[in-house]
Amino acid sequence: MKIRKWNLLCIRKKENLDLGHKLLYDPYKNIITKLVELSINKESSSFDPISKVFDGLESVPNEIKDYYESLLSVTSYYQASKGGRGKYIEKKLSSFYDKCSIDLKLSELPNYIINTDIYRKKGIFTTDSLTSEEKSILRKNSFDWIGKREYDETIDISNLINNNLILMEIKNRVDSGGTAARREIWTKKFKNIISLLINTNIKLYRKEDEEFSLVEFLKSCNINKIKIYIGILFDLNGNPATINEDRRKGFYSSNIEGFNDLKNFISESKNIKIIHEETTEFKMVLVMNNFDFYIEIGACYGNEITKILFDKDYSLNELLILKYDDIWLTLLTTIDERTFLLKFGENFTKIFLDKIKMDSTLRKIFDEFINSEGKYEELIKIIRYLIENYNENFKDIYVPNNYKKEEYLGNIVQILGAYES
Repeated sequence: MKIRKWNLLCIRKKENLDLGHKLLYDPYKNIITKLVELSINKESSSFDPISKVFDGLESVPNEIKDYYESLLSVTSYYQASKGGRGKYIEKKLSSFYDKCSIDLKLSELPNYIINTDIYRKKGIFTTDSLTSEEKSILRKNSFDWIGKREYDETIDISNLINNNLILMEIKNRVDSGGTAARREIWTKKFKNIISLLINTNIKLYRKEDEEFSLVEFLKSCNINKIKIYIGILFDLNGNPATINEDRRKGFYSSNIEGFNDLKNFISESKNIKIIHEETTEFKMVLVMNNFDFYIEIGACYGNEITKILFDKDYSLNELLILKYDDIWLTLLTTIDERTFLLKFGENFTKIFLDKIKMDSTLRKIFDEFINSEGKYEELIKIIRYLIENYNENFKDIYVPNNYKKEEYLGNIVQILGAYES
């Protein structure tokens, strides 16, 4: 019996998943749920008269019309579905260290340092994930923000390690954002943060009667070094980025311009000096003259990012690349299933869901399959039962040309297992 076992995230028990996998679980589950709905309900997608004309639905040959309409329904839904994709990279990275968070505002720095666990939870899972008590703790933060609105920079990802505060702006690829966006990270965001650090007359925080500049606040929290970096994750081929790939196909020149602009700004300041510089690598280490406080600033590429962010050597591919089959398998299968639904009013998904309502034995076997998190032997048990008892219902005309019946039925059962789990 030719049946392939797929690696599906959503058939696994959510409560047993680590944080990094939980970030994907709900978005994947939402997509699968909608796609199964497209497989069983003709009315779950419709086209207005203008769309029918523009998309060619009224002129497509009859022999492929159902397939074409199905293709449009499935792909248009998926392309419009953005849930879970925003900030996924930053959230996934932050899941690997228990003090790492995303979207840190300077105005919220006290809450991040003092209530790290709660602030991190809010950053990764949004405020809706917090308990009433946790929300109250953040609201009762004892530090007031007294800085100007334009001082309140937001950083993509932050971490606290060994009395160091790490702030990092993330670019997904060497060509992300364009030259102006890359340059402005140096000339605006980084310059603004450096300005706030070295100008201790600018007070940003107040606790009762005491006011603090940025460096004064950090020192009061026993933080004696800040690292400020731009991190570029991948090259155009999806491999960990390198400075050479940025030079060849990215916005390397913007790093040069931005780095030199920031270096000139620092050189003009009397409160800070450069004690180490790697110009070709875009890195500087600075010390504040009247404080025992150090600033490290630079650019990092690919696997360097994890070294800066976590002080450990991790492979980006191992951290970020998750090889699950939920999305592509369900998308492609739904195109076929909706085609059969439009053409015949029937498909394997509808037949299986109908049979499971009327057959307690099938329900029991299916439940065992889900509880096993999709084990192959449990999958084989279901397919054998279906073929032995309902083979005439699962007609060959509902099977795509490139599949055998058992193989295609195996795919349907696994998708529905992920859907029902």
